[in-house]
Amino acid sequence: MTLLTSDPVGEVERELTVFLRRTLESVWSRGYGDGPVDRYTYPVLVLLAERGPLGLGELAARLGLTKPTMSRHVARLAGAALVATRPDRRDTRAVTVMLTPEGAERVERVREVRRRTLATVLATWSEADSEALAHLLGRLNADLDRHRDDSA
Repeated sequence: MTLLTSDPVGEVERELTVFLRRTLESVWSRGYGDGPVDRYTYPVLVLLAERGPLGLGELAARLGLTKPTMSRHVARLAGAALVATRPDRRDTRAVTVMLTPEGAERVERVREVRRRTLATVLATWSEADSEALAHLLGRLNADLDRHRDDSA
């Protein structure tokens, strides 16, 4: 793709705006199924799948949410038996949140639907282009995380 302007940062902003809008469309949200899993709660499940049990405060901090918001997300997911909570051993006022087998199964189901969609979209791309995209998105996400941490 050729830049529409001589402003690469502006082009990145524009393309990310389109990208984010598309990821929120029904194409990206397929696989959530019925119940509490949506674009707000799915990242909680993914983080627990990748990191294991975490405290509510750490979950909130890692996802850039407030503790009350995270508490609502966890309550919705716990109500559907996708996560479980237990009192924190070090602080009885805090809870540790863990993924249940049902939650792990839901994460895999959503990932599989997304992988199939991405495989279809990327089918005409070269392997090198797909790898480059994965690398650059990883780099962008890491830099955005650092920027968020530095801004906090």
